[in-house]
Amino acid sequence: MDLFSEIEQRRASNARKLAAFGVTAAVTESGLVRIARDGNAVTIYTIGYERRDGEGLISALQDQGVRAIADVRERPMSRKPDFRATALRASCEMAGIEYQAWPMLGSTVELREELQASGDFKEFAQKFRGHAVESMTADLGRLAKQVQKTPTALLCYERVHNECHRSVIADLVAEELNATIVAIQ
Repeated sequence: MDLFSEIEQRRASNARKLAAFGVTAAVTESGLVRIARDGNAVTIYTIGYERRDGEGLISALQDQGVRAIADVRERPMSRKPDFRATALRASCEMAGIEYQAWPMLGSTVELREELQASGDFKEFAQKFRGHAVESMTADLGRLAKQVQKTPTALLCYERVHNECHRSVIADLVAEELNATIVAIQ
């Protein structure tokens, strides 16, 4: 069996495992993605850099046809050098992907600390959603315009889409646009 066949079998197996837990996933030529929301007109991509290196992140984005990253971290810093804003911007530019900093869409320190103390992401997501609706409406509108014109991925740390504030941002924008949300695994 050649390497390509092994990869395809692994992807299909992973998708079946996710389906057993009620997770809608698709195996595409370009890798495993999770369909977090079905919509019509536009697709919003999300990706986390946890357990990735810079090359792997760029490759996953290119595989899905992403042309821009919306870095939604309040503070675009990382212990991993590849994911510090300056290095990430350079990697994106070399790959033909536009890097955009959106720190105004980051979670507040208070909400992050509360999440860290409680471990209750569902409560965090509700509070962050309320905060976003109250104070981020204009920025969410600008992001909606961005994803309509360019295939864009929301970037943050957590690998799992549903365990990151970017899922709330993606939901809010998707609701406005009736968009599909694709979580790049």
